[in-house]
Amino acid sequence: MMNDFIYAEEEVEAEGEAEGGRGAPRKIEGVLRRVLALAAVIVCGGLAWWVFISPAMVPATVSVFGFPGLDGPAALREAGIREGATFASVNAAEAQLLLSRHPLVASARVAKSFPDRIAVYLEPRRAVAVGVAKVDGRMRPAYFDRDGVVFMVGGEPGPAALPWLPVVSGLCRGPLALYPGARLPEPILPLFSQIGAVMDEEPGLWRAISEIAVAWNDSGGYDLVLYPVNNFTRVRMGGDLSAEGVRHALLMLDVVRYLGEVAPAEIDARSGIGVLAAGGLP
Repeated sequence: MMNDFIYAEEEVEAEGEAEGGRGAPRKIEGVLRRVLALAAVIVCGGLAWWVFISPAMVPATVSVFGFPGLDGPAALREAGIREGATFASVNAAEAQLLLSRHPLVASARVAKSFPDRIAVYLEPRRAVAVGVAKVDGRMRPAYFDRDGVVFMVGGEPGPAALPWLPVVSGLCRGPLALYPGARLPEPILPLFSQIGAVMDEEPGLWRAISEIAVAWNDSGGYDLVLYPVNNFTRVRMGGDLSAEGVRHALLMLDVVRYLGEVAPAEIDARSGIGVLAAGGLP
């Protein structure tokens, strides 16, 4: 009986030693797996840095598609994009907002293309009419776009403007400050979109009109008085302006000239039928 016990104890010890011998390789294998996994993470992280992050940390390649008066370095200064800025440091939405606030800019877009490309696209405001602003005691031309925004005072309206632009007067009942970025009062804004529409349809019509005067009435509305070029007779129209209406006004002036009558001071065309007036209407 005792011999049997001793034999059994020896078998247990032998099995324990065998299991211990098999456990050591398993521990080594586990350590190797962890080391390989860590190495894979490090390698992948390095690749990610090299491919995705590192390019965005070098100075970006910036292209500006602007217009005379706001291109290249001037546009980048307005956008808040400093020289040598990295791709990651440029906030496209913020730069676009800053550019859109510039008086000369009708629309702005800033696009980023990974890993290091930034493009700035600018659309200029285009003059459809001109007014007169007083600057330092001197009268200067103030240029309006079709949204009724004063985008330039003095200087030239830019290459996109027609060489002839109608002068608009009487824009407000009271004093009106005209400066770059100023927006005209709401009631008068439709006039400038209408002037722009006529310019799109038949720009040559404005060669025949030197001035558009706004004549306000007591109800808050207004009539438009057209002053033709080389003609002392003005034409009073309603508040809506169209290419057809301007053509009709010019036709009535030709008819009066053809009839050879004494040129009236004004033709009232608000009803669609020209009514001759010896003097101005109230």
